[in-house]
Amino acid sequence: MGEAGFTLAEMLVVIAVVALAAGAGALAMAGRGPARMVASAADRVAAELRYVRLDAIRSGQPRSLIFDPAAKALVSETRPPFAIPDGLRLDLVTAREAGADGKAAILFLPDGRSSGGRVELAAGTAKGALVVDWLTGLVRGEAP
Repeated sequence: MGEAGFTLAEMLVVIAVVALAAGAGALAMAGRGPARMVASAADRVAAELRYVRLDAIRSGQPRSLIFDPAAKALVSETRPPFAIPDGLRLDLVTAREAGADGKAAILFLPDGRSSGGRVELAAGTAKGALVVDWLTGLVRGEAP
């Protein structure tokens, strides 16, 4: 009768199978990094835009979300800045030109309207876009 337990050969086979599974999982996840970064940033930027719009309606005062390329951040009057992650490109396209300092903004009015604009995000080959409707101020995702 043999003793209960595992032989060295059996343990090596198990270790090899685990290593192959881990390697395959890492390769599968590697290509999703930029797409995940763009999707996550788009969700966060959309939330910031919606918050600023609701703050303008609630307070009865115009509010802006300012894109500051020098600081790589989105800034509003009532919230902490949102730092744009390294490796992510964010472009803000509005009806008004950026100021001399490169800053551009989307303005929200107390009745919900906005100056409108388009936020384009990119990381590697992954792209995404958000559109702020000027008439309603509503934010929606859009294919780039």
